[in-house]
Amino acid sequence: MKVYLLNIIFLFFSVPLNIFANNNVEILKGVDIRISGVVKGDNGETLPGASVTIKGTSKGAITDVEGRFVINVPSEQSILVISFAGMELKEVVVGQNVNLEIQLKSSNKNLDEVIVVGYGTVKKGDLTGSVASIKGDKITQVSSGSFETLLQGRVSGLTVINNNNDNPQGGSTVRIRGVSSINGSNAPLVVLDGIPLGDAGNLNAINPNIISSIEVLKDASATAIYGSRGANGVIMITTKRGTEGTSNVWFNQKNSFGFFSNELDYWRNPLDMAILENESYENAGVEPRYIGKKDQLGTYYPSITELKNNDWPYQTNWSDYIFRKASVTQDYNLGVEGGSQKDHYYVSLGYYKGQGMQIDDDYNKLSLDLSYDHNVAKTLVIRSRTGFYRGKRNVNYGMDYTRNPLFPVLNGDGSYYKMFDTDYGNPLALTNERTNKGENLDGYAQLQADWDILPDLKFVLRGNARSGMGNTYYFNPVKYTVSGDRFNGDGGIGASNYLNVTSDAYLTYTKKLKGSHDFSVMLGSTIENSVSKGVSTVGQGFSNTVLREENLGGADKQIVGSYRTESVLMSGFARLNYTFKNKYLFTFTGRADGSSKFGTNNKWGFFPSGALSWKLIEEDFIKNLNVFDQLKIRTSYGISGNQGISPYQSISQYGQDFYYLNGEEYIIYGVGREIGREGEGNRYVQWGGMASKDLRWEKTAQLDLGLDMSFFKSRLNLVFDYYHKITTDLLRRQFLNPSTGFDRVWTNDGEILNKGIELSLDANVITKGDLKFNAGLVFNANRNKVVSIGSKSSSGYSEVNGLKYEAYGSGVLNDAFLNVLAIGYPVNSFYGYQVNGIIQDMPDNPTKTNRPGEFNYVGLKADGTLDPNARTIIGDPNPDFTAGLNLQFTYKKGLDLAIQFYTVYGNDIFSTRKLNGIAYTADRWTPENPNNLRPSLRADRQYYASSWFVEDGSFLRVQNVTLGYTFSPKQIRKLQGARLYFNINNPFTFSNVSEFDPETSEDGRGSAPYSRISTFTTGLEIKF
Repeated sequence: MKVYLLNIIFLFFSVPLNIFANNNVEILKGVDIRISGVVKGDNGETLPGASVTIKGTSKGAITDVEGRFVINVPSEQSILVISFAGMELKEVVVGQNVNLEIQLKSSNKNLDEVIVVGYGTVKKGDLTGSVASIKGDKITQVSSGSFETLLQGRVSGLTVINNNNDNPQGGSTVRIRGVSSINGSNAPLVVLDGIPLGDAGNLNAINPNIISSIEVLKDASATAIYGSRGANGVIMITTKRGTEGTSNVWFNQKNSFGFFSNELDYWRNPLDMAILENESYENAGVEPRYIGKKDQLGTYYPSITELKNNDWPYQTNWSDYIFRKASVTQDYNLGVEGGSQKDHYYVSLGYYKGQGMQIDDDYNKLSLDLSYDHNVAKTLVIRSRTGFYRGKRNVNYGMDYTRNPLFPVLNGDGSYYKMFDTDYGNPLALTNERTNKGENLDGYAQLQADWDILPDLKFVLRGNARSGMGNTYYFNPVKYTVSGDRFNGDGGIGASNYLNVTSDAYLTYTKKLKGSHDFSVMLGSTIENSVSKGVSTVGQGFSNTVLREENLGGADKQIVGSYRTESVLMSGFARLNYTFKNKYLFTFTGRADGSSKFGTNNKWGFFPSGALSWKLIEEDFIKNLNVFDQLKIRTSYGISGNQGISPYQSISQYGQDFYYLNGEEYIIYGVGREIGREGEGNRYVQWGGMASKDLRWEKTAQLDLGLDMSFFKSRLNLVFDYYHKITTDLLRRQFLNPSTGFDRVWTNDGEILNKGIELSLDANVITKGDLKFNAGLVFNANRNKVVSIGSKSSSGYSEVNGLKYEAYGSGVLNDAFLNVLAIGYPVNSFYGYQVNGIIQDMPDNPTKTNRPGEFNYVGLKADGTLDPNARTIIGDPNPDFTAGLNLQFTYKKGLDLAIQFYTVYGNDIFSTRKLNGIAYTADRWTPENPNNLRPSLRADRQYYASSWFVEDGSFLRVQNVTLGYTFSPKQIRKLQGARLYFNINNPFTFSNVSEFDPETSEDGRGSAPYSRISTFTTGLEIKF
């Protein structure tokens, strides 16, 4: 059914014959023989959108909705070539028959599909590695500032975490087969038409509307060709290009409106708020707040009686000053594409304007992409591509809509109201007076020559350049911001730029020998140079703030900083493919990388892989079963690397520090620099910059076992993979003896295991009649474990009750950390106290922490203190599995409905909203309502990481619902094609978590300040 859908869409986007007058595809007029006919499939169903061309020319026709065509040919000896996706190509000699009925036979579309791999392509049926593919038109029904978000739930083995879908700039966390590194990069490499763009996650430079296909390389056999950059997988993007015989202008637009999927949680009845807050203070043994007097900061709080009698004049709904009624996103794309036998061209202009739900939280970008291919000679093709992207971002988020509603927005004189001198949370003041914005201009260019030196020998030479510049601006005013008050105005401007130049050259020799032997050999080299530079200027102390950050020279104090980094990567690579009798396939890949990032003793690394595949379907004993259309087993093993750290970590670094003498501030420069802070309030500086000459690659060794199957004339297709990968020589910072003068130095130490299964299932359930139905399922289950974290002296790990662990990440509540790396447990495991409900009985020696209504901690001692050694692993944020289900219905070749579901199951999340969510306070423990659900309210209670905050983070979300209609050529005679659709993104989420959004970051911490955004989109696609 998917085959027919693709061709119907192609038909609706194709022009009727009578308007081809100015097209490069020449329709013959005034010739001797007029041929008409109909094209059918092997089941007798007509095939709309089939291509009918005269062999040896670019002249042709396209079948209409009934599968019919008309074409003029020069003679009876003319040969018609008929093609249709999923069908075998057929040639027909015209002869004396002027009314043809042509029947095509089904081919295995999945096997014939060409898949892009590193430095080449391969038929899907000949793959030996684990590669997943998705077409670009599957992800463009929803607008997004970055393409990664659109892949969630669509590719097996690919995990996309989008826990902040209110960011108009887009962005997400992308992983392939789990987390493998603790300090290096975990993001897969993105390659656009052969151009390495960097880590996936927030690549705004890619316009999703120009994507033709996306291939995800997952196992070592597929990724080893990228060596040190392939350990986390590779996402390869192929963009659209002009095609021979067409010349089209196309336009599409999407307009979206976003709304909160659930209502905001704030105090709608201030009286209830005041009563509960007084209860909290009374339980703490201090004077209540709402008693009709000023507190120690000078703020007057009304009494309960004043509120009950409506004597208090203020009740502010702060959400009205923070949020829009709806966020609006506009996405427009205009393009021209076409080609002849010698030239192909593609031009696309895109404009995207997105709004967050918070007022003035905006992002817009303008993109231009151009490609041009020219056949210089029969054996030489020059390909070029260039693009530009301009983005502007105004950041305005993080304001507190749960702010006390009993106070006004403005004073009587029109100035912004402050509850006390250090109240910096007035949302209107922050929106109007604070500046936080950025802009960037990026471009890329590619020039490639494909030279067929001999029929079997091909040479490719490619050069890529990427460059960009960005500026950031901020200003924090006096009185309404912390830093503005501290420095009497605080502003700054930053400017940065980068240049990345890559050159590739590779030879490919392909030969078919007698005796059913086929092989190809590819040899190549690449060099990549990256330079980044930047400068920043900060001004503090403004006597006049009219020009704000635009007049930093008028500040009392200026702080200027600058940086420059450069890295070089040189590589040589090779790949050998061998096939025997089209049954047994072997692939060997090797790449040697030399990186400037690593120590003098380990500049170079070698990353080999091998893969075997057996096409069982070609064996007679399988064919005779008459069960399978495709049956193939695959296995691969290889090693890839990770160089995802900043440059200069292997050499001595210079830095600066400040000190005071006799009341004067001085700056000192020397070997070493600040690399972080720790301790309460980040009071202690971590000092680094020591040379590490033995620093080397992080390595991942991966085994993959795969199975590909198709049934029922390829109506049911299944791909299954099991993988087992070990990452060793983890890039991490080692603790040093204080006598060295440094705290940390980069080293290679530690080991992480990931293993799991992946399943991709595609079924054409209903293929005949007016209603057609297709279903696709992707399923991923990954198990992650920390095998080693190095020695105790180097990693500084703690050992308590046999558990070896080290802190991993920032603190939570009153604890210095929540997540840990613990040997034998998954990365990011939660560490804290177990809680066995709520204390119900008064002890003999009551304290504030052991009386009724308090947490019943395991490790709570008689004196009310906690035993820190009682802490243990209390949760795992890694899911048991993730899955996506994609359903697509079509009716009468025009109406279509697509529904996507996405689920995450078996993960734990750490929910702080379970504690402070307004909606949950009614279930608090009180003497009148004793329970084991929630503690009593107590203003001075200290909270620690405990199992009470851990919840099952499983959820099922209706991700997308799209209803569309594609117009037939008869309905739009002056257009080649048109489609109208309506999409709902994130309409429903089913979960049992206390958080607004069950989808959290990798560390499992619930952090969404409000519910997920549901987006309603109307879209129009037109081709002229």
